[in-house]
Amino acid sequence: MSALYQDYLIYVEQHELAVYSRIKRLLSLLLKTTFIIVLFYRLSNSDNRLIRWLSIPVYKMIRIFSGVQIPRRTKIGKGLFLPHYGLIVLNHKAIYGDFLTIYHGVTVGAKGGGNKQDFGVPTIGNNVRIATGAIVLGSVSIGDGVLIGAGAVVVKDIPSNSIVVGNPAKCL
Repeated sequence: MSALYQDYLIYVEQHELAVYSRIKRLLSLLLKTTFIIVLFYRLSNSDNRLIRWLSIPVYKMIRIFSGVQIPRRTKIGKGLFLPHYGLIVLNHKAIYGDFLTIYHGVTVGAKGGGNKQDFGVPTIGNNVRIATGAIVLGSVSIGDGVLIGAGAVVVKDIPSNSIVVGNPAKCL
């Protein structure tokens, strides 16, 4: 459960809850934030069969009500942070690195086309922040430490430590 613990630490840091007691922190996270989505995503992928089977129905309901569509099969590294509810769609075949921040309105998906090379899914590195309304499509590679700006449409590879904006996305 190290991924879940890293998720918890990110939420505590981002919501400035470290000054509170553990119980107050946990209650705050479960009642006021998107942490519950991340919690049940991790639990529904648990190695413990009982935990997994009990959490899957709850996770499916959470996905419906929250608008956050992260399929259970999706492999996301530790430290996932979702600052806001709403309309996040992630492709389950894409590769997601550690310490990923995804804002609302983001789509990460496959791109269909006439050429075989047009098919595929993104590979997203570590410490990536995807801002509101961004779209990442196709077999693109997003390097480590990248900030994808609001409304950007990424259809080409992005090098590490870049900031990209626009439609189509361009490095600043």
